[in-house]
Amino acid sequence: MAKKKKNKLETEDLNQEQTESPEDVKNSEETSAKAESDETDVTAETEIIAEETNPEEEYAELNDRFLRLIAEYDNFRKRSQREKDSLYSDSVVDVCKAWLPVLDNLDRAIEAAEKFVSDESKQMAEGMEMVRRQAIEVMSGLGVDMMDCLGEKFDPEYHEAVAHVEDDSYGEGEIIDVLQKGYIKGDRVIRYAVVRVAN
Repeated sequence: MAKKKKNKLETEDLNQEQTESPEDVKNSEETSAKAESDETDVTAETEIIAEETNPEEEYAELNDRFLRLIAEYDNFRKRSQREKDSLYSDSVVDVCKAWLPVLDNLDRAIEAAEKFVSDESKQMAEGMEMVRRQAIEVMSGLGVDMMDCLGEKFDPEYHEAVAHVEDDSYGEGEIIDVLQKGYIKGDRVIRYAVVRVAN
């Protein structure tokens, strides 16, 4: 009896398979087409991922980015150093500009003291000269130098002419008198020398 029931169930299953509706056939075709499409998509994605993760290209790209980052950092470091040097140089120039009138007054005081003949005035002139020399040495240590332009040819980049003198004993454009000393730091003029020039 169990065999009959089993045969009957198999027969019913076969009948159901043979009597599938067109709708069921369409659904099964769509399912198989969808499965094939999914397989194609997975294959395409795998190929794209394989293309994107090519180790040699990825290494080259990362290496390029690394080298660019190093170059960018190096440029930043150099720019920062230039700015720091410029800031230091500007500070030195500002301080020296503030001290120039003091040096001018020392020069005037030394000239005035040398005109007197007493020993006290000569000693005072010597003391002021020592202070002046020390101030000039400090400024030289900072890179600031006094222009020695007496007897040189006039150069408008370093000198300011306030008077012209007609004198054949001097060469044309020769500086014959320095009214106010000029100072430079490297190629940068801190104060132009005020001079008289022969024509």
